Amino acid sequence: MSFLTRLLSALVIGPVFLVFLYIGGYYFHAFMGLLFLVAVYEFYKISAGEFKRKWRAFVIVFGIIYCGVAYYAMTDLRAEFGFVLSGVIVIGVWASDIGAYIFGRLIGGRKLCPSISPNKTWAGLIGACLFPSFILDGYLAFFATGLTPKETIFWSLGASLLIGLLGQLGDLLISVLKRRVGVKDTGRLIPGHGGILDRIDALMLVVIAVWGMLSLKVVIWQSDLLVF
Repeated sequence: MSFLTRLLSALVIGPVFLVFLYIGGYYFHAFMGLLFLVAVYEFYKISAGEFKRKWRAFVIVFGIIYCGVAYYAMTDLRAEFGFVLSGVIVIGVWASDIGAYIFGRLIGGRKLCPSISPNKTWAGLIGACLFPSFILDGYLAFFATGLTPKETIFWSLGASLLIGLLGQLGDLLISVLKRRVGVKDTGRLIPGHGGILDRIDALMLVVIAVWGMLSLKVVIWQSDLLVF
């Protein structure tokens, strides 16, 4: 699938997601519920592959729990912490995917984990961790106006590193399952991206981790990020 197809798909999906995120409320719950129901179905399809019978039930149950927790984490973050923080996560993951793709393509080099995901490189990981900071810096400068320029850079870079690392781990987690059953994509719903699970695999782990840290008060965010 060409880069142009991937880009056009992203330009359609991204704004739609952000519109529902901005609206919030029941509309966002319904939108996220639909996404994760499709993701659960794709877990089911993966389980029907070459897994032994005893592992099929595990994959299905894992998929239901994983998607359920991610759905709750995403909707709770939007309800409790507002659009700005939720937007940092969604836009950060989107930018991280772009950074990983660009750095991986342009620089290439040593493979990150060839036995699980042959196309991932260490250069791609660096891009995934650094590229979001440029996008998030502008996003926070616009929405979190109470932050000083230094604070904006600090939070954008910190969020970029966290999202980049967790996003790549989330991607690899689903890649393990796909590699096991010998499929490239979890579906064909999105041109250039595969299935819904292919598109939100990084987002799921990032959302769960951030939600968990905020719930346990491991991370203290500036109040400017928790409103709107």
